[in-house]
Amino acid sequence: MSTQNNADLIIQLFKRVHLGTRRAFDEAFAEYGLTGPQAEMIRHICHQEGIEQRTLQDRLGITSPTLTGIIDGLVERELVERRVSPEDARVKQLFMTCKGRGLGNNLPRTLARVEARLLEGFSLSERALLQDWLARVAANLNAADDDQVCS
Repeated sequence: MSTQNNADLIIQLFKRVHLGTRRAFDEAFAEYGLTGPQAEMIRHICHQEGIEQRTLQDRLGITSPTLTGIIDGLVERELVERRVSPEDARVKQLFMTCKGRGLGNNLPRTLARVEARLLEGFSLSERALLQDWLARVAANLNAADDDQVCS
């Protein structure tokens, strides 16, 4: 197989994994009326009450409009509450409502089911390798994004 065909296959596989993963998360969290990205937001806010929107945006590697759109939907459904930071009025912090916290408590079990589905047939050592490789790919993408910003 030529180098070009191999590169095409790797890119195709990344796309399929991305789309399949997104679909698996959306299907799993549909029972709660959430999309995968909404559930991910709730999970992060549950783990760190009062997280700043900017911190969450950076952690997830998404744009400000994307984050705002997802958070707006969660606020509208009364799952998440935005508050102005007491230290800096320009900073918005995110907190779970009682309704959101109740829903958030169910998410780890669902997340574990998705993870089991994604990693079925992988040994523990293969999972560790996959985690390392994916972290390296993510770091490569972040470095490429940083290079583009500075250009």
